[in-house]
Amino acid sequence: MYSVIDVGTTGVKLAVFDASLNKIHFEKTSIGYKTLQTGRIEQDSQLMAEVVKGYARKAKSLGARKLALTTYRASVVAWNRNGSPISNILTWIDGRGKEVIDRLPSWLKAFSALSSSMSRIIRPDTPAILMRWLYDNVEGLREKVLSGEAYVWTLDSFLLYSLTGRYVSDVTNSTLTGLVHPKNLEAVDIVSSILGLPKSYPEIVDSVEDFGAFEGLEIKVSIADQQSASVFHGLLDPGRVGSVHGTGSFVEQSASGFTMPKQGLVPVIIAGIEGKRYYGVEGFLRTSGIAVDWLRNAGFYSTYEEMEQLASNGKLKSILLPFFGGLRVPEAPELRGVMLGLDPSVSRADVLLGLAWGVSLYIAYLLRTIMETCGKPVQPLWTSGGYSQSNVFLQTLANATGMEVARPVSIEATIMGALKLLLYSEGKISLKELKNSPSPSRVFKPEIDDVSRERIFESFREVLEVLVKWEKNPLLGGKF
Repeated sequence: MYSVIDVGTTGVKLAVFDASLNKIHFEKTSIGYKTLQTGRIEQDSQLMAEVVKGYARKAKSLGARKLALTTYRASVVAWNRNGSPISNILTWIDGRGKEVIDRLPSWLKAFSALSSSMSRIIRPDTPAILMRWLYDNVEGLREKVLSGEAYVWTLDSFLLYSLTGRYVSDVTNSTLTGLVHPKNLEAVDIVSSILGLPKSYPEIVDSVEDFGAFEGLEIKVSIADQQSASVFHGLLDPGRVGSVHGTGSFVEQSASGFTMPKQGLVPVIIAGIEGKRYYGVEGFLRTSGIAVDWLRNAGFYSTYEEMEQLASNGKLKSILLPFFGGLRVPEAPELRGVMLGLDPSVSRADVLLGLAWGVSLYIAYLLRTIMETCGKPVQPLWTSGGYSQSNVFLQTLANATGMEVARPVSIEATIMGALKLLLYSEGKISLKELKNSPSPSRVFKPEIDDVSRERIFESFREVLEVLVKWEKNPLLGGKF
């Protein structure tokens, strides 16, 4: 029997499967955020470790022998050698990295502006920058790390240490820190040097590995959540494309090898398996799912069924651009959400449809930007995550991108990708089977003509260029 613990931004899931791969147990615990002040969003690291350990015990009690762990990425935490946390988890949507950037010397900012490689790293949302914040603000942390009494790294490493006592991290997580190069896994010494970070890195290993055991439950897989979804979507073969729409919307296209993409896009390792690294390029919108929940909390709908019903009756009058956390592509970290075309005739239904269009047009923009590096992808565009349950959204996504959009039978892509890796680790499936795409439950085909699509997209592109140009305008940034 097999188990997967999926540590997401909004909660932790446990799935247990029997030998025939029937799901015999599933549950979810919401963790929630600690919003300390504007832009500071943490999660309780002690609670997170307790929930994960509790789920591991639950999995073992149900008969599971193997465990796969998936975690949300680009988030950092400090902990003692005995496993107790020193800090909370600074999440990937936390904004305090800007405090670090603002305090950097002017020569370093100028150097970063001139160096495309450094400009990818010296940004507020990079884990290396968040680590610097911890070192600057947690008393005695630097001395503890230098003496081997404490560690600072990503969430996956903290949880693996809590479970096994081993200071380790897989390639998909570590190479997103800005401190480990995805091409060769070598330390990027210039970054640690200019940021003044101790070079206390974990052992960096493949995603499929003997990570150790927790109370007799063997941990055989550890992988970043979006990359696990990409494994499920079949992105171990080059030229495939997939998207996950949860807290944010993430788009990944697989590549034949390491490639440094256009500014703002992220080179990723989709998985490390038996010494081979599978590469891709990623773009994302941080807050699409947060916008869905925001509209519910604001009273636009009560249930997701009502949201779907309303959106299906909406008219394309207004478009909601949910840029709540800024953008990486094009670079506009201070930009916030915008509603276009608002007038008294716009209804709740129109706003909900407008959100689907806002997300879809930005995904289309990301895909076109990714194609400049990776070429035209193989169809379909695979989708998963909570928002992918919306037929209205997926049809809009097909219309905006001009691609067929496929929703698999299971939208729990992160869990299913980790399960496939567990099966591979035991020799239950071959590498060829691991690379297979899932079976679709439904495929959405474009329903608008190319001329109409290009007209809408070019209008969106023009608006985006204007918004980015005026990003620092206080009214656009909500700084009244």
